[in-house]
Amino acid sequence: MRTRSSRIVLLVALVSAMGLGSLPATGAVPAATSVRSAVGDPPPDNYVPQMGLLFNHPYRSDRGQIVRHVQRMINSTEAGHSIKIAAFGINHLGAVNSLIAAKNRGVSVKVIGDAHLVNPRHHLYSPLFVRLRRALGSNKSASSFAMVCSRSCRGYGGNFHQKFFMFDQVSGVPWIVTQASGNLTQMAISGQWNHAKTVSDETTYEQYSALFDELVLDRPSPTLPMRFTNSVLGDAVVFPFPGMGISTDPVGNALQRVQCKVSQPDGSFVRTKIRIGMYAWFGRRGERLGRQVRGLWNDGCDVAIELAVTSKTMKYILRSRAGRGAIPAKLVATYDRTGAIANYDHSKYITIQGGYDGDSNASIVIAGTCNFTDLGTFSDEFTSIYSSADDVVAFNDDFDQVWRERQARAWRQTYAPNAFLRLSSVDPKLGSGKWKSADQD
Repeated sequence: MRTRSSRIVLLVALVSAMGLGSLPATGAVPAATSVRSAVGDPPPDNYVPQMGLLFNHPYRSDRGQIVRHVQRMINSTEAGHSIKIAAFGINHLGAVNSLIAAKNRGVSVKVIGDAHLVNPRHHLYSPLFVRLRRALGSNKSASSFAMVCSRSCRGYGGNFHQKFFMFDQVSGVPWIVTQASGNLTQMAISGQWNHAKTVSDETTYEQYSALFDELVLDRPSPTLPMRFTNSVLGDAVVFPFPGMGISTDPVGNALQRVQCKVSQPDGSFVRTKIRIGMYAWFGRRGERLGRQVRGLWNDGCDVAIELAVTSKTMKYILRSRAGRGAIPAKLVATYDRTGAIANYDHSKYITIQGGYDGDSNASIVIAGTCNFTDLGTFSDEFTSIYSSADDVVAFNDDFDQVWRERQARAWRQTYAPNAFLRLSSVDPKLGSGKWKSADQD
C-alpha cells in the first residue's frame, strides 16, 4: 500500500508531466484560475451600448443603470481595442474585476483616478483601486496602466474630479464617450442621484482622447481652460479655470443670455423654464451664480431647484421672501442618526427651455462634473453647453421624478435684510464632519 507521502509525490509527477505546474508542498489544491484571462478570449458580454441619457436613483429598484452600463461596455470590449477611464472615484468590485479581465484578454486599459484612492489615511481610500493599479501596472508607456494625480492633473491645486469613460469600439459601435456626474463606485449606485450621457461620435472621441493624453502627463497645462466644440456636446469648457470671474464664467455667461418672458402672438407671454440639479452650491462662485438665478426668477422665469449641500448664505439668496419671493427648491439628501449626510443628489446640470440668445423656443443643457463652488475652478472638471430638445425633456422629466421622491424635502423660506448681502456663515467642508460621506466637490 502506498503511503500518503508517496501518493503526493506521484500526483506531483503526474501534474508536472501534464504541464499544469506543481502543487504546493502541503498538498493543498491551488485556487482556480479563470479561463477568461487568456489573451484573445472573447468578451463575456455582447452589449450594444445605449446612447443618450441615463439616470440613477438610489432608492429605486432599477438603481445602478449608469455603473451597469459602463461595466457592460467594459465586458463587451474585444481584444485589440481600448478603454480609457478618468474618474475621481473608482471603488466598485464588479467594475474593477471587469477592467482586470479586459486587460488580461488583450484590451488596452488605461485608468486615471484621484490621489485619495491610494491614501490609506483618507476616508475614501480604495483597496479595489490599489488592486487595479497592481494588475494594470503603473508604467504610463505601457498599453495598460492605472495612475493617480496628486492634485489636479492639468492644474496647480484642487483635485482630479473628471468622470468620463471612453471605448474605441463596443460590440461594433465605435467612438463611444460617456460623460457622467457620478463615479465608478458603489456609492454612485446606492447613495447618489446621478446622470450620464453616452455618445458615439468620432470628433468627440478624438477631443476627449487629447484631453486624456494631457491628463496622463500630470503637469500644469499651458492651455487653461481647454475649450472644444462638437456637434453633440456643443461648447465644452475643461477646467481648471484660474482667474475665472463674473465675465468669464461659462455658466454665468449662459444665464446672461436668458430672456424670461417670451411674447406670444395674442399679446400674452410664456415664462422661460429653468431647472437646476446641483450637488454642492456655496462659496463665492455659488453666490455669484445664485444672484444671477435669483435675478432671473425676479424677472419672471419659471425656476425650480434641487440641491444637496449648501450654505446659509445661499439660503438667503435663493429662499428669501423678498422680491418675487422664495424660489421653489428642495433639498435632496438623507442623514443618519448622528446628523451626518448619508445619501445625496450628486447631479450637476441646468436646463433652459424658452427664451435664450434671441431664440424664443430654445432647449439648452448645461451639464458636467463641476459644482457651483470655488474648488471647481482649481480642479479637473468638465462643463458642456449644448442644444437638445430631447435631452431637456429627459432632464426635466427626471427632475420631476426626484421632486416627488420622499427624500426630497422642502427648504424653508427665510427673511433677510438684504438677500444679496454676503452673510457671515460658514461654507460646508465636504469630506469632514457631518459632510464626511460627501464627495470632496
